[in-house]
Amino acid sequence: MKKVIASIVTVIAVFALCLTLTACSTGIAGTYKFESMSMDQGGLKIELKVGESYMGVSLSEDAIVMTVKDDNTFEIKMNMGDETTETGTWEEKDGKYYLTADGETIEVALDGNTLKFEMEGMKLVLKK
Repeated sequence: MKKVIASIVTVIAVFALCLTLTACSTGIAGTYKFESMSMDQGGLKIELKVGESYMGVSLSEDAIVMTVKDDNTFEIKMNMGDETTETGTWEEKDGKYYLTADGETIEVALDGNTLKFEMEGMKLVLKK
């Protein structure tokens, strides 16, 4: 009987530890992949989702991948026909997140495991 109680206490302790670690990891750090994008092109509103094609390019979740690190740096790789990589820094101010690369700063909205931001006229949604 003591072994059963000890096992139950151990399981509860492990579960509580997992919940604590999950709660502590709700920050922006992580890897986010393409979910959707929208833009205006010549007065025409274009909305694309993962799995669709645009100008002959199939948009997989790896079309845009952003890795946000705990050391306040990030890297974004865009693979839409040709691959480009941009690196920069991020910071949190007043509950909002800001990414800075090449002297330009954009505000990023974090909603659960989803990042939303506007870049070069495109509204992007990336999912963890």
